[in-house]
Amino acid sequence: MTTPQTQPNRRSVLATLGTTLALGSAGCSGRGQTGQNDEKLALPSVVTTGELPDDDVVLVPDDTVTLLNFFATWCKPCVDEMPAFRRLRSEYDPETLHMVSITPEVDEELITAFWEEHDGTWPVVNDPALKATDRWNANSYPTNLLFTQDGTQVSDGHGIRAREFETLNAKIEPLVEDQ
Repeated sequence: MTTPQTQPNRRSVLATLGTTLALGSAGCSGRGQTGQNDEKLALPSVVTTGELPDDDVVLVPDDTVTLLNFFATWCKPCVDEMPAFRRLRSEYDPETLHMVSITPEVDEELITAFWEEHDGTWPVVNDPALKATDRWNANSYPTNLLFTQDGTQVSDGHGIRAREFETLNAKIEPLVEDQ
């Protein structure tokens, strides 16, 4: 018969397993991020009609204020903020405010239909490999991130918690004026 001291108890096994999983996950979450933020990330444009680009779009280019919008076509708050983004696009030219919407979805017909239905007038890209999503930890929708013209992220945590033009513009306007 085995004594209780020689047999691992359930708590010890679970604690060891939990620690192993936590350490393994921590190693995975940092995967490929060393030096990654120094290189420019570009993703393929989905909607290429009108003046929208028909190739890869650099997400945070040099020398311009940038607004990244992580969204999903099924996300009600994402739909609700589309009018504010359309107004931002009409107030600022693309050289002054670079705007890109990013979705992990792969169905390009669905993304295009969403973009047309909601009158998207700025580039939309898809990120099925989650490169941008992982880089900026954009794991909820919508997530809106704001960057200065030198590429410094000024939004914190999960981004700007704003859905209306006035609130978004209050954060963007001072950055644009500094250009």
